[in-house]
Amino acid sequence: MSKSRLRSFVGETRDDLGATLDEIEHRLRPDVMAKKLAAWVARSWDEDSTPWLIGLGVSLIGGLAAVLWAVFGDD
Repeated sequence: MSKSRLRSFVGETRDDLGATLDEIEHRLRPDVMAKKLAAWVARSWDEDSTPWLIGLGVSLIGGLAAVLWAVFGDD
């Protein structure tokens, strides 16, 4: 491989890597991730809200049980 072809190959590879890293950086930005999560939650809720309601109920009961245990426990 000649030096000019090698430099060209390295330049193209560097540009490809830069584009890939830019795409990864974009996908991992908190605002982009928050939008994707919000869309997923909304779609999941619209399809079937039962698991969300069960999770909410379990969380509330667990939180209440933890508070009651902390207040009335012997520890």
